[in-house]
Amino acid sequence: MNIVIISQCSPREKIFVHEIVKNFDHVTLLHSGQRQGLVGKPQNQAKSGKKNQSQSFLDRNGLRFFHKFHKISIHNKTKHIKAENHDFKKVTFPFAEINTEKGLEFLKSLQPDILFTCNAPILKGEILSISKIAAINVHYGMPPHYRGNDTLFWAYIKKDFDNLGGCLHYTTKGVDRGNILAEVFPSLDPKDSLVQVDIKTSELLAKAAVKILKDIENCDEIPAGKVQVEKGRNYKLYERTLFHHLGYLAQQNLGLLRPKARKEKIVFYHGQKVGSV
Repeated sequence: MNIVIISQCSPREKIFVHEIVKNFDHVTLLHSGQRQGLVGKPQNQAKSGKKNQSQSFLDRNGLRFFHKFHKISIHNKTKHIKAENHDFKKVTFPFAEINTEKGLEFLKSLQPDILFTCNAPILKGEILSISKIAAINVHYGMPPHYRGNDTLFWAYIKKDFDNLGGCLHYTTKGVDRGNILAEVFPSLDPKDSLVQVDIKTSELLAKAAVKILKDIENCDEIPAGKVQVEKGRNYKLYERTLFHHLGYLAQQNLGLLRPKARKEKIVFYHGQKVGSV
């Protein structure tokens, strides 16, 4: 089975990539070769019919610092994870050209059976159907209520801990609207910060993806997944401001953001059958 992963592969996504390349042969990682900043139009922002909105100078540059600190914190806690220790192919292609004719032809040349997107541009048009088996998105959030950007963050600061987690869903037209293959709910401790939640969610998403891929290999059966009936909420990148992040830090330091303790759980959706571990 030929697996292609499109990902900028930040420290969080490296956890996912590592598990895939550790468990499967014939994996190709496609990345842009460029550092992702917060300036400019976000890659996965849906068209809303309104005028384009963007973050203020203060929000962009203030959040740039916090995003960098967040990534460094994850990196420091996951230094032992090294995807490079495993055999896989790594290729570079500009993400800005993914949805062009050039991008389409390049992805076709990789001949993916499974196409994963994980911190990647939204795929459009014919690209959605080039994989022989399925195109799957790795989403750090629980759609339909938390679609779009920063959805772990929004669930956390809203204290919506029941919906704090991630999912694997089919990649379709629209932002995080495809049938859900698996939902992951990381274990929680009252002292957990977003860094811990990010890492735990990544680990469970990787575990769920490995199981789904092995089921496809062994059973030659493609799960239907759970249909998203509600439209839910699509969070735009510009909605998160420096004020929101400072509020998160203040509440966390004052002990006002304390998730209830729970055990980890993964729920799989195979059409009419639902299984959990």
